[in-house]
Amino acid sequence: MKSTEPIRLFALDTSFVESQNFLGGKLLKNLGDLGKEKQVKIYITDIVYREVLSRFAKRLLEEENKIITVKKTIAQIRVLKNFKDYEAYFTLPELDRAKLIDQFKKDFDEWISYAEVKILPTKGLTIEKVMNDYFESNPPFASAKKKNEFPDAFSFYALDQYFKIGKKECFFVTFDTDFDNALSNYVKPINDIAEKLDLINRANENRSGILKLIEDTYASSKSKLEHDAKIRFSNYLEDVASAKTEIRGIAIDHLESFEVSDFKFDRYNIVSTGGFGAQLQCTAIVQYTVTLILKDEIHTPHLSKNEFGYIGVEYSPYVMEAEKAINFYVTVDFNLGTGKANAKLTDAVSPTGIDIFDDWDYDLLFNPSKVR
Repeated sequence: MKSTEPIRLFALDTSFVESQNFLGGKLLKNLGDLGKEKQVKIYITDIVYREVLSRFAKRLLEEENKIITVKKTIAQIRVLKNFKDYEAYFTLPELDRAKLIDQFKKDFDEWISYAEVKILPTKGLTIEKVMNDYFESNPPFASAKKKNEFPDAFSFYALDQYFKIGKKECFFVTFDTDFDNALSNYVKPINDIAEKLDLINRANENRSGILKLIEDTYASSKSKLEHDAKIRFSNYLEDVASAKTEIRGIAIDHLESFEVSDFKFDRYNIVSTGGFGAQLQCTAIVQYTVTLILKDEIHTPHLSKNEFGYIGVEYSPYVMEAEKAINFYVTVDFNLGTGKANAKLTDAVSPTGIDIFDDWDYDLLFNPSKVR
């Protein structure tokens, strides 16, 4: 009979660590805590270790360039310089990139030690298997035979060989879709680690009797949690939409309206538990609409909209609709003395990592009749 015990071995890809904002992500922290408690075993290859450091340095350079642009913009502000309360705007500290890179390496090494992560070496691996996959366009090489996938291919091959020798199954946590069809009897690519952590935590807490307390608390608090999460997302949506200045080169005059429709938690995963509480990742399927008023000075210079007080400017509504799966985090605090618990939305960055402008339909541009 096949064992129902959840797989507790996790190998991490660079794409997952980067998606967690490196060491800032909740799921990476939850996984590390389980590693510390010896509830799971975490692995990375030496290639992934070096890639994480390289990606961090690259992302930091990109953000440094953005900061330079912001400083140039701030330098043009003059009126606020009359007020001492706003001096901080004009005295932003210089970014010491080398120091930050060194600090991140130290922090990353400390997390690896804390979570008892095992780093697997790739030195000495034969190149024959990886080269065959390259020429046959096997994962992670697509039909284009991308040469930049060689580090990933060596990393995956090292994992496969390691777990093949031990005859153990391991989850390979990656957001790289090139691994979707990777063939291995031992290394299983996944992109939803929360679901796997949920299975482990449920198995643990089912034995201690805490699982029912978590489930009952979530069920009784679900409506309020959804209400609080909807307000949080609505505020974020309004702030981001109001700050948007242009779409495809067309200036935005103002945000006319926004709406978040029915808001329900579709599912939840128990991503961490402890003696005094648990953390849940609750996923909501969110539908929302934003109407922006655009100033089209490029396409319609001959038109006059005197009611707006402009000559040669066409004002057009731009309606954008989207549906996204957004994760929110909930903390369940236990009172073991009374046997009760309470749940509240965690003060977390979610959903502020969501790009609300990334996949909307541009066909509605300059078509007032399609305003909903």
